[in-house]
Formats: sequence, structure tokens, C-alpha cells
Amino acid sequence: MTKLIKTRRAARTVIFDESSNKIAILEVKGGSYHKIPGGGIEGEESPEEAALREAIEEGACNVEILAKLGEIKFESPEFGGQINHSVCFLARKLNDHKTTDFTEEEKANEFKLLWLSLDEAIVLFKNVKSKIPIELNMNNRDLKFILLAKKYLSNNQKLFSPN
Repeated sequence: MTKLIKTRRAARTVIFDESSNKIAILEVKGGSYHKIPGGGIEGEESPEEAALREAIEEGACNVEILAKLGEIKFESPEFGGQINHSVCFLARKLNDHKTTDFTEEEKANEFKLLWLSLDEAIVLFKNVKSKIPIELNMNNRDLKFILLAKKYLSNNQKLFSPN
């Protein structure tokens, strides 16, 4: 008998605030590890729609998607071999929302929104404290997305120049 492996589809966003030159980062469990805003794709949402929703909920801002950065899959043995499939976008912060809208689970995990320069974020992600495999996988996935965002932004500086 073949065991069906569940796939959790998610959308993530590197949110870039051009006025401060910073990106949105989520500190988790008092800095045990970090993530970028994102979460599960709900119902019939497209990855882009989920990314826009998650930017409001976890990044407390409205965004404009600029580019798809890539997709990463990893297996979670601790969740019965579940495959985590994340699509990541680079987005420009348009304006602030009132506040974050963290779920009860995110509050229990002490999610905290930070705005850091790309280089500060990279250092933070590279110095992850957690030893828990799923947390390390999420941290490393998002580090890869941040590095892709840095490369994209350095190659497309005209995106943020005045007309």
C-alpha cells in the first residue's frame, strides 16, 4: 500500500521598504529562528493572493508584487513526511496597515515583526540558534529567498529610482 504524502503549499514574501531600505523579518521564539512573512495558501487562492494576504497579516502592510523569486520544497519527517512547498515573491511595501494579525499559534510562538537591512537580516538568519529540524529548514529556506532578493535588487536598482 502506498502512503500518500501531504504537500503544504505556502506563499512567502520578501517585503522591501524602499523608504528605509529594509525588509520585514519575523523573529520567532525570542530569536530562536527567523522567517519572512508568509503562510499557507487557503482554498482557491493563488500564490500571489496568499502572499498579499500574508503581507497584511504578518508584515502589517500592503504590498505590490515585483517578481517571483523562486520555489523551495523540503520534507518534514516530524509531520509524517509532509512536503513543504513555498513560492516566494519580492514585493514593494506600499503603505502600513494598522498592525499585525498573528494567529494564536504565532502569538504562542512569540512572533515579532522587525524591519532590518538585507545585510542585517542575512547575518541574523546565518546565526540561527534553533537545533530543531523544521525550524532550521524554515530559517534556511527563507535565507535562500533573502539572498535571491538581494541579488534581484542589486541587478534592478532602477526599480526604485525616481522617474
